[in-house]
Amino acid sequence: MLEVCVDSLESALNAVHGGAEELEVCSSLTEGGLTSSAGLVKEILDVVNKIGTGRVYKTCPECCSCLKLVKVKKPKVNVMIRCRTGSDFCYSEQEMDTMLADVDVFKQISVDRFVFGALTNTQDIDVVNNAKVVASAKPTPVTFHRAYDVCKDPLKAVEKIIELGFNRLLTSGQRSSAGEIEAIELITSIIASFADKIQVMPGAGVTVSNAKTFIDLGCKIVHSSCKRVRVLPKIETNLSMGTSDSECIYITDENVVRKMKDVLNS
Repeated sequence: MLEVCVDSLESALNAVHGGAEELEVCSSLTEGGLTSSAGLVKEILDVVNKIGTGRVYKTCPECCSCLKLVKVKKPKVNVMIRCRTGSDFCYSEQEMDTMLADVDVFKQISVDRFVFGALTNTQDIDVVNNAKVVASAKPTPVTFHRAYDVCKDPLKAVEKIIELGFNRLLTSGQRSSAGEIEAIELITSIIASFADKIQVMPGAGVTVSNAKTFIDLGCKIVHSSCKRVRVLPKIETNLSMGTSDSECIYITDENVVRKMKDVLNS
């Protein structure tokens, strides 16, 4: 299966049309992905729920592939819970209260899964705060996200993640790209030790050219943005209105999603 991370309705539509089985909905992919607005999640749920009934969105043309999705299983809609940027994943009480409130809001509109991860200030698994989110999310399952990739003891961290009740782990193998040799070695080790207890989902640097590698390792699902970069118009001012180095956004490419699915199904 393929989970595509999206931060706009346009990207979600492209992922659906390309055949993705799951969508990870967030905001600000250029910041690594933050919690989405409830409005975007509601719009995406509306699109998904229209599959099999005709056009999934008002801009879909007569020849749109969504008109052929009658027998296709509706993609799952998974929501990122991450209130701010930063690689520490060590959250204050106020930040946790904010994210627990987000979980409650998204549970009310029936999302399929949450994506979360919290660490201590020594890059260990934060047992207390993770337990709060897993308990609040029930019965909705929770993925532990790439906060795992900065943990100091990777195998011990997986044990704690499983004990806390997470049933999926998103990881790049503690490297910038899951396709690096050292990353593949760690992912292989995790699968060998824990495949019967947690689903391992490689993400970051997963492309059409290397996706099949992870399926061959035993992974049942991979994570990718399947993106292309859209450069934003230049504004003639020295002011910066964001933290990203480049004025661009990521858009999921329907053709890349389709190619990824072809590779995974080959």
